[in-house]
Amino acid sequence: MINGLSATPRIIAILLGIAIPSVVFGRAVFAVIVGLALIALFFCKPWRQIAGDLWEQCQRPLGILILLTFVAWLPNVGISNYPLRSFEAVFRTLAFVGIAAVFFAYMSSDQRLTTTCFQVFMASAVVGTGFAFITMTVLPELFWFLRLKGWQSTSIGFSHKGFSALAVMIIPLAVLGAYRIGGVWKVLGAVICIGMLALVWENYNRSTIAGFLAMAISVAVAWTIGRGGKRQVLITIGSVGALSAVVFTWLKITRQQYEAFAPNTDWLVPVWLVDYERQTIWMAAWEFGSESPWFGIGANAINFVPGADAIIQGTRDLHIIPAHPHNWIVEIYAETGWVGLTALLLTVSVMSFQLIKNYRQFNSPGILAAIAIMAGYWGSGLFNFSYWSAWWQLSFGLSVVLCLASDGRVQSDRAGRH
Repeated sequence: MINGLSATPRIIAILLGIAIPSVVFGRAVFAVIVGLALIALFFCKPWRQIAGDLWEQCQRPLGILILLTFVAWLPNVGISNYPLRSFEAVFRTLAFVGIAAVFFAYMSSDQRLTTTCFQVFMASAVVGTGFAFITMTVLPELFWFLRLKGWQSTSIGFSHKGFSALAVMIIPLAVLGAYRIGGVWKVLGAVICIGMLALVWENYNRSTIAGFLAMAISVAVAWTIGRGGKRQVLITIGSVGALSAVVFTWLKITRQQYEAFAPNTDWLVPVWLVDYERQTIWMAAWEFGSESPWFGIGANAINFVPGADAIIQGTRDLHIIPAHPHNWIVEIYAETGWVGLTALLLTVSVMSFQLIKNYRQFNSPGILAAIAIMAGYWGSGLFNFSYWSAWWQLSFGLSVVLCLASDGRVQSDRAGRH
């Protein structure tokens, strides 16, 4: 037995530890691993207890808000020209929240589970990061071979850009795991962080860099609120200001030439900061959504509206809505309207407030890591994937679960109040 755990609990902890790093080998692999963990959970815990865990979460303020958000999203399903597609996106999101909730209840019940999970996660993250970096730089043949496309030397390009985006989740988890376990795991944590930063750089993943900036600001604010004191406030303001200045200066220097290729018009933000193609997509999505401003045009369906396949000026074949708006606020507004966006913003705000409040009370590194992941996910989501992307949503949910389940003091306090 590992950490004194019997077979099935150990399997669940191992599978959850492997899950997020496994994205580097394909999103289908990730889905299978999470599915196996869920099946193992049903073998380990009676379904009535699992339902009870869900019901308990539904009765809490955040659970109620999540359910209300789901209700607020339902009208767009009836409006959508693709109601089954829209219903699938909405229902799947609620299901992922439920999956995260039952894993949280199970993992937080025994700290040995989270210890095993973090150990496996860190070992898997080292393997995943190493695989991504090696296949990007010196051995692309291994990438194509594992995807059953033969042993070919063709460059994989930015095929690992999605995995590098997970840096906003993997790095906080690696830091938390190193802090929580200690010893040689601190070395592994440093290796993971350096490797993921290198991947972000190699993939020129600017949306993830935006996520890093949001993480730095949120952690600094939470740390300041938790610690208090004028000196800490001044240090925080100075550090965040300096970091922001460095990032914006770097972007302006390295991207100023893009202004020459942009159509001459008044852009929302400078083109060197956000490319004109992305801004064009945002404006088009907002206009499409304004045709049904209250309830939207249908979840996960904006790329099917008439006119979405128009080509952006100055590009060869980039559609005005390529697949999604590359901004979760614009996407949720366009597809679920003001009602759906307001409900989601309220839910995110309340969750953020609760995390900061709990961090101030418990001074828990797990909660601080969850705050970082929240900021990284929502911050980078302003520029990257569709909000409805299943692997992106579920990775976020699982990473927050591991953070919040990692501190027994927080769980014991909550248990005493119920």
